[in-house]
Amino acid sequence: MATGSVGSVGGSISRKPFAVGSVAIEWSVGATTYTLSDDGAGHLTGDGAGVINYAFGTVQFKPNPAPRPIDGDYEFSYNRWNGAGTKLSDSVTATQAEITRTLSGAPLSVGSVVVKATMVRQREALDFNSNGAGGSASERREYKIDVYASDNGDGELLRDGEVVGTINYTTGEVVFDLRKNYTYEVLEETEGPVLYQEWEVDGGASELEVYDNTIDIALFYTITSDPTTAVTKYIPIEAVTVDLIPANGRPIIPGSLLFTWAGKTYRDRQGAIITDWSSTTDAGVSVGSIDYSTGIVSLEDWADGADLTAAPVLLGCLTWRGERTTNFSKFRAAGAPLRQGSMIVNAVTEAGEEIVVTAALDGSLTHAKITSGNVDTENGIVSIEWAEPVFPTSIKYSAVAYKFLPLDPTLLGLNPTRLPSDGRVPIFLPGDVGVFSHTIETAVASPVAGEDLTFTRDHQAEVWVKGANGLALKPTAYVLDREAGILTWADPLVLETDDEEPQALTTPLTVFDRVEDMVLITDVQVSGLIGFNAPLSQDYPADEAVLSSAVLHGDLRARVYNLFHQASWTSVWSDSRIGSDTTAKYNDVAFPLEINNQGSIKERWRISFTSSTTFQIVGETVGVIGTGDTSTDCAIANPATGAPYFTIRQAGWGSGWASGNQVRFNTDGAQSPFWLARTVLSGPATAEEDSFATQNRGDAD
Repeated sequence: MATGSVGSVGGSISRKPFAVGSVAIEWSVGATTYTLSDDGAGHLTGDGAGVINYAFGTVQFKPNPAPRPIDGDYEFSYNRWNGAGTKLSDSVTATQAEITRTLSGAPLSVGSVVVKATMVRQREALDFNSNGAGGSASERREYKIDVYASDNGDGELLRDGEVVGTINYTTGEVVFDLRKNYTYEVLEETEGPVLYQEWEVDGGASELEVYDNTIDIALFYTITSDPTTAVTKYIPIEAVTVDLIPANGRPIIPGSLLFTWAGKTYRDRQGAIITDWSSTTDAGVSVGSIDYSTGIVSLEDWADGADLTAAPVLLGCLTWRGERTTNFSKFRAAGAPLRQGSMIVNAVTEAGEEIVVTAALDGSLTHAKITSGNVDTENGIVSIEWAEPVFPTSIKYSAVAYKFLPLDPTLLGLNPTRLPSDGRVPIFLPGDVGVFSHTIETAVASPVAGEDLTFTRDHQAEVWVKGANGLALKPTAYVLDREAGILTWADPLVLETDDEEPQALTTPLTVFDRVEDMVLITDVQVSGLIGFNAPLSQDYPADEAVLSSAVLHGDLRARVYNLFHQASWTSVWSDSRIGSDTTAKYNDVAFPLEINNQGSIKERWRISFTSSTTFQIVGETVGVIGTGDTSTDCAIANPATGAPYFTIRQAGWGSGWASGNQVRFNTDGAQSPFWLARTVLSGPATAEEDSFATQNRGDAD
């Protein structure tokens, strides 16, 4: 069991020095009066014990028995030196040795001398790399404190109760050396991660304080020609302080405290000190409070006749060793993904400087106090290597995180159940095919018919030409040798578009040539790195090349299927007959509908007779595309390709058709259909325009 100490009563009583031997204190407990008297040597004797600092006008004492606040006031009586104003003062340059100074105006007032000096100490010593990982180095961290030595009235200067000098009141000579030994921790770096340090205490070191040579030592005093005045003061009896861990100095962990004093047991509860509690109800009487940071308890009430000179007994207490600094921080924000440029990090350095760091749009963190830093906005992870150590608990951040709400499938046009929560679908997966490409623009001020334009590379996948007015040049205006990377202008050369009504291009022209590689994706990482199954055929600029995803559909071809007859149109597109069959038939065995890959599309069709020999051709999605009759072949061109959607031979028509009769059939195209769904995040516009492109690719057998 450890013991603490009960704090003394008193404090600063007079702003002017006491006359030696003049101090007396009285108080009452019930009907009994108790006293303490000045022995002329800086001590109080009688009912308890105490000390007097004559020079500062302060008294510290422990009464026995100790009165409670309900018992009234303490009565202080003393003589003080009046003084013409402030004390007299003198100074001397600090030297690292015993110092002698003769004060003017002697003889000096007994008990009035005070010496003030500034000392330099080591806070701790750090031993770097002492684990053998590349040599060793050390660092000593200094701090300064002001120390005082005061006259005890017996010709001695005392610092913290120890004699550090002498005073000759008659001659005014003061001899002193205020320096004393102290201890500090030596911390040894242990084996640990590269980016931050771990430490353990490697014992302590003892060293003598040194004077701060930049600050003179100050001396204050009064002289005997200054008369004295008798004074009586009444000071309320206040709470008693109890220092439970005087030799520790570390914060106490709340809820861990248990101690006894003056016949009672005390515990802490949320900052309050409780006694006389019941183990049944867990209730008690609150008699004080505790400052967890210092371990000081303040008691407002205690047992009758308590002796302040008796030490409390500490039964249980947990302390916090303290916070170390760090050179590396890594944490994850409470939400993700984060808005770019929204992360702000605050921290306090070991030197006490508060710093504020704001992330750039690319996620980088830059500051004079940061070696490197980055924000992963996708996952909300922040990594910082500090140029100066910071306190981990001082690190705070603020950021804006996106929250994604479920969308109504009727508004979205598809069921979002299988979509990721943020609506973004990965376009690259292992096993997929990607297209690695790069496009270069070459300016041609004035093309010359028949001349060659040699590109800076060969094996172009595609080449196209645009004029200064943005129009595309017709492909017949040039000839390409893709393997050699050469474009030859036609002769004669006509700069116009490939339209039914051609438009003229204006110069200069811009020639676009694109190279590409189709690759099989073997690896996709969170960082954005993508691996391929084979090397690329040529070099691609890192900041300009584009990797596109490819959707494979396998082998595709056009076809006609599911032909049947229906007596009348019911306005329902069905893949089976609705109602009665027709008397007339189309002979699709001898004269099947003809179709090719270039003109076909995926569609459901009906041939709707408007008379016994004429008809309309209607598509479910494209509507009426044309008319025909049973005496001629019918082939309606697809305007996108110029090839017919299909061809119907006149020899296949039988007789007996009536107005309203229907011939139904379906077609598939060589191009597989697909949906394009795009999500635009809510918020202000960040660009004036945006676009994407798709391309159909295929090989013909």
